[in-house]
Amino acid sequence: MTGKVLRKILLASLLLLIPLAPLSARGEDGDEVTRSLGLSEEEPAGVSRLPRPASLIAENVTVVTAEQIARLNAHTVADVLQTVPGVQLDLLQTPGSILLYNVLGSSNRHILVQMDGVPQNFVSSENLAHLGLIPVQMVERIEIIKGAASAAWGSALGGVINIITKSPATDRGATGLASASIGTASTSDLRGEISGSREGLGYYLTGGTLRSNGLVPGNDVDFGHGFGKLTYDFANGARATLGLDVRHADLGLMRAAKYDVYETGEVRYLNGYLSLQVPLAQRLTLEVNGRGGVRNSVDRRGLISQGILFFTPEARETHQGYAADLNWGDAQNGLKTGVEFERIEVRQREPLQQIPGSNSDLGLTRYSFYANGTYTIGRFSLLPGVRVEHLNLLDDPVSATLGATLRLGDDTILRGYAARGYSLPLISRYGSPTGEVQHELQQVGTIQGGVESTAIPYLWLKGMLFHNNVWNIQEFDFQAGLLHKGKERRHGVDLELRTSPWHGLSLTGAYTFTDARNRSTGEELEGDLAGPRHAVKGSLSYDNPDAGLTCVLTANYSNWNLTVPGARAEATLWDLHLNQKLLPARENSPELFFSLRNIFDTKFYEYDFRPAAPRWFEVGGRFRF
Repeated sequence: MTGKVLRKILLASLLLLIPLAPLSARGEDGDEVTRSLGLSEEEPAGVSRLPRPASLIAENVTVVTAEQIARLNAHTVADVLQTVPGVQLDLLQTPGSILLYNVLGSSNRHILVQMDGVPQNFVSSENLAHLGLIPVQMVERIEIIKGAASAAWGSALGGVINIITKSPATDRGATGLASASIGTASTSDLRGEISGSREGLGYYLTGGTLRSNGLVPGNDVDFGHGFGKLTYDFANGARATLGLDVRHADLGLMRAAKYDVYETGEVRYLNGYLSLQVPLAQRLTLEVNGRGGVRNSVDRRGLISQGILFFTPEARETHQGYAADLNWGDAQNGLKTGVEFERIEVRQREPLQQIPGSNSDLGLTRYSFYANGTYTIGRFSLLPGVRVEHLNLLDDPVSATLGATLRLGDDTILRGYAARGYSLPLISRYGSPTGEVQHELQQVGTIQGGVESTAIPYLWLKGMLFHNNVWNIQEFDFQAGLLHKGKERRHGVDLELRTSPWHGLSLTGAYTFTDARNRSTGEELEGDLAGPRHAVKGSLSYDNPDAGLTCVLTANYSNWNLTVPGARAEATLWDLHLNQKLLPARENSPELFFSLRNIFDTKFYEYDFRPAAPRWFEVGGRFRF
């Protein structure tokens, strides 16, 4: 029996165990899965832009918490999203690397990434946000909205990855953590945090370094980061929050001796924000915030044999934004309305080749008005939203959404929504081959619907059907130097399930099917444009609090449907994560951890000079105080 067949059997067995687990789990006290859903409406598991319980969310949303992140021994947000249903990374290399991703067939160009309300997307780099350069230590939770979300978020044709950072500890003057790990290719992760509150003033500080000689050739990483947050609670119930985020990375991106080419890069982030929340009445709150910062990127490509550079594009983006919101009502019946201003100054240079459009300076200005609400009658909730914007260099979009949820008893929810959204055009040397900015927006019309249920004891199920029509989708033809615009159709299904623990064991599973086609020709799109056609994810977890032991085995199968000669586009990647508290009875017990990634050393790549990381391991420890 070949290793490939064995791995498929293991993955299938893992998923087949899921429906069997609840049959033996009835002896557990209570239904933990039901409590974790937010179905009771007492636990807010909703999206922070409009907080509400899970039973009042019409979109397809997945939330990952800090506790779940810690179990994965993750380094960056990319490590976490690798396990999220409906989200696909092209591949994981050395931690801290630059990578591509998509959500239900929508590429990273169309996914808005925010951290505490500050956008992370590089407008000048095809709207790419560097998920591999967002460390997880500061993350409280990650909310993934899988589908058009422009009515609430703006440029978000394919969805949103919303990152919320940790708040200051409220029960003590100082608490913190120190963590260190070392692994294959001298891959090290050193980080620490300290947090506390006193007399209304709270603070949270974290920082660290992530370094590696490269798990694959030419993929070395030197990444440093720091983040701080201050909060102050006023006597009248108002709260002010100040945040600062600094990150810098020097990266090896690729080294292909066969083609005599190498690529390196630098990325710099400096972001800050200030927000003020003021209660105006019992059910009315005003929120005012401002943000700003600088994003820099440099890409260097050269010849290995001669040691000379032939392409060195660089970009600098200075951004600022201001918003004011009024929140009225509660999760059952409420309205959020506001205005927003954003300005992005983009400076692009390529000093060697002087390609038309490479050296440019432009400023994008956006004015927005939006309103999103919730109206509930009994078990039925209606969720409308609209956003009207004016863009100085581009077409003016009007985004709208209409969603609904219906509770069938206490354990089943029907949900669905229809929306129209957009994403910015390509604003880079690729999107402007003639030096002119494309004014037409990339747009989508989407319909999604599905069910979420805990009707089967100790088993949680969620399924969503999606159908997206997109137009003005832009792709750059590198050989011809032309920008093409097209129409696409993407539809499919996103399924998730999980069980309650049974003697410490619990299982999760997910399947995503995406059929993406060119609407003009009917031809199926390849995976590099629309992600994998089939994707399966699963995990087996063991948790023994008395022994202080947690174990997580994850599996990720994907078939990217690539026609590139020699590509290995179908693979199942397995990872194992172990965590052991040395003093389980103590809350701040020291902890040892071990991870073995790509257990079977599976080969996975589109091009052989840019493969996924081979089998590698790391060991480390955490000390809390």
